[in-house]
Amino acid sequence: MSSPLVDPRQFPDATDLAAAIRSGARSAATVVEEHVERIERFDDRLNAATTVFGETAWEEAEAQAQRGGPLAGVPISVKETYGLKGEPVTAGSMRAPTYVPSADAVAVRRLKQAGAVVLARGNLPEFAMTHETVNLRFGRTNNPLAPDRIPGGSSGGDAALVASGGAAFGMGSDLGGSIRYPAHCCGIVGFKPASGSVDPDGTWPPRDADAPELFADTMMSLGPLTRSVRDARLVYDVVADEPISDSPVDTPRILTADDFDVEIRDEEIQGARAGARHTLEEAGATIEPVDELPDAGRVYEDFLKVIIRDYLRFFWKGLQTDDGNGLSVPAELFRQATGRPSVHWHFFRLLLGMQVTRPSNQEATSSQSRLIRDRRSVRDQLGDDGLLLLPTNGALAMKHGRAASYMARPGVRRLFTPTIFMNAMNLPAITVPVWAHRDRATGLVPGVQLACAPGAEDLLFRTAERLETALRTTATVTEERVTDLS
Repeated sequence: MSSPLVDPRQFPDATDLAAAIRSGARSAATVVEEHVERIERFDDRLNAATTVFGETAWEEAEAQAQRGGPLAGVPISVKETYGLKGEPVTAGSMRAPTYVPSADAVAVRRLKQAGAVVLARGNLPEFAMTHETVNLRFGRTNNPLAPDRIPGGSSGGDAALVASGGAAFGMGSDLGGSIRYPAHCCGIVGFKPASGSVDPDGTWPPRDADAPELFADTMMSLGPLTRSVRDARLVYDVVADEPISDSPVDTPRILTADDFDVEIRDEEIQGARAGARHTLEEAGATIEPVDELPDAGRVYEDFLKVIIRDYLRFFWKGLQTDDGNGLSVPAELFRQATGRPSVHWHFFRLLLGMQVTRPSNQEATSSQSRLIRDRRSVRDQLGDDGLLLLPTNGALAMKHGRAASYMARPGVRRLFTPTIFMNAMNLPAITVPVWAHRDRATGLVPGVQLACAPGAEDLLFRTAERLETALRTTATVTEERVTDLS
């Protein structure tokens, strides 16, 4: 067992940091300096950041503090897929052409306008397409709670930075759990908005304004990884196209699906879900068992068919080098066997599996139609007062290599059905760490997931805050009490 490097609860959240900077109680430059020191302190064990803008961030901090705003002077990280003016975007690939944006991504621009300071960029798997954060260009990222475990993916670098105090919050992307799964692995909060709620302009891959929207795009979201639920709400309010609408509902209906098609491997997962349900019931919420949800295994299969139809061609085209050389499977297999890969094995294996299981157009169209009907059904069941309670994942953070091997298997991967269900249904969803059920052997913390219909985000955040408060069983520790065991 690895010794934990940190406890994420020891660090102040972005809301407190911004308030202290605005009031003059803290210097923005000093806050940035502290975050840089933490990145340097843990970098050898974590390898979470692909780039650290220490000097420029320090220079920007005081100017941002003077501007004020809800995030005045707060140092943040953004996934390497977010465009920053003049900074190369590689998507973690050694082979694909590098994209150098001429402007910040829309979400980054909004964060800066609110006073945030971009301190670092978070590591990711190649093309952000596996649940382990490792690639040939930047290497492997480890979990701050258990360095022999994965931080999840694809936004694993940002999750590790937030959990280890290197960034007050991070910005990630989520196609199949890529914000919520890393948050679950690292003991922090992750929020996936409904697709389209946050403008993706300026993020990788670059969008063709004239190209028709793909249905798979409606499963992709941009959102924050934070140390508190209130931070997730604050950041979402900054980056979202529309402000959060106040809900008149005080106590929600909690939809529980005991027959949901998920594999549970660790007893802490069941304990976390039961604890969350009990907490919400004690708070006055109505617990409503539901047996009419679309079958999660079938939804997973439909999700995969649409993803493969819409994105597989882009993946192969995206791996064409600057000089026009496409990826040859026989040549790459030889390179893999001889230790000279041009694509990381996790991603290459995923590509081969997608190619073998590629659906016909008719199959994918049928899957898309079913998902559209499923979305209507689920949203009708949720209404404006219902929240769906599920585990975030069926297992605690795995050891390196195991998640990628598991996801490369054919068929439905039932550990991940809870996160993928939310993408397929295009529901806003948040994962909250349940410290009351922390695994003593590994130090890992399970997450529970709440989801709502689009438009009910206010109720979702308020309910998640209640959970967070009730399930954060020990007092927040101070930084001085945490021993660096690295």
